[in-house]
Amino acid sequence: MAKRYDRAESSRLLLEASAVEFAQHGIGGARIDKIADRAGVNKASIYTYFGKKDDLFAALLEAKLGELAQQVVVRSTEIPEYAGHLFDFLCDHPEIVRLFEQEGMHYDPLEVPGFEKRAAYFQERVGVVREALAGADADAAAIFFSIIAMSYWFVAAPQVVSMVFGDASPVEVRRRYRAQVVDNARAMLASAKASADPQTEPA
Repeated sequence: MAKRYDRAESSRLLLEASAVEFAQHGIGGARIDKIADRAGVNKASIYTYFGKKDDLFAALLEAKLGELAQQVVVRSTEIPEYAGHLFDFLCDHPEIVRLFEQEGMHYDPLEVPGFEKRAAYFQERVGVVREALAGADADAAAIFFSIIAMSYWFVAAPQVVSMVFGDASPVEVRRRYRAQVVDNARAMLASAKASADPQTEPA
């Protein structure tokens, strides 16, 4: 605890440490003192910079979604590619999936911290999918949620992945499933567009 950091660096260290603690123990089981010890930052700094534990968790999720938005850009012309990049990001940052799981168990759905701001984040991406559909009468929200779910379950249930794919190596399993995620996203868009134009054959 003898180290001295500026506020930005201390906040970064606390968020990194809290990601580990929250992912492992949930919101109720996470310990503020353990987060401070892991970060090497004074415990009082958590209350000064973030407030109570729920506020720290909300700040953590906001930061993680910010990383996701910065590193995985969604464009209406590249929805299948987005699905693949999202899959890669979640595989490389599995703590995000764990954090959403813990949040889902701790809060009622409409009472999660920062609900409105985060809902706007997702609605913006639904809008990009809607743009990609080019006027097709399809459920953009359902398609976007399906893209999320394909990657989420792979990370959330590694034991099921092992049961389904058998003796294949983790590298091989990830390669195969990533390809399927991209193909599925492409097929969903093609099917939606084809339904809007009966003369168009699905890709």
